[in-house]
Amino acid sequence: MFYVSYITEYPIYEPAEGGYYYAGETVQQCRAFHDWKKANRLYQSMKKAFMEEYHFEDGHVVPVDCGGCGKYVNPVTLFYSRYIGEGARVQITRTEPRDIGQQIYC
Repeated sequence: MFYVSYITEYPIYEPAEGGYYYAGETVQQCRAFHDWKKANRLYQSMKKAFMEEYHFEDGHVVPVDCGGCGKYVNPVTLFYSRYIGEGARVQITRTEPRDIGQQIYC
């Protein structure tokens, strides 16, 4: 199975050690495929749509392509922003993505 997903970040405040922010993640869209070609086709169309949505000419968000379309490397497009918790990514994975919320500080 291949999972094509769109994941957004949100800021989480941790008051320990004087306070700091880190990013939690929410899966906005996820679709499962048995075929790599169909998954990659959806990935490319989602990537194009989100590149148009995140206006790259304003300098606030930078797209970064990590990986390729090889057998062992999953393509990921990261959309970074200036602030923690405002990023997003489009990716293909072999495991179903999950939300990442607040993590307990030990």
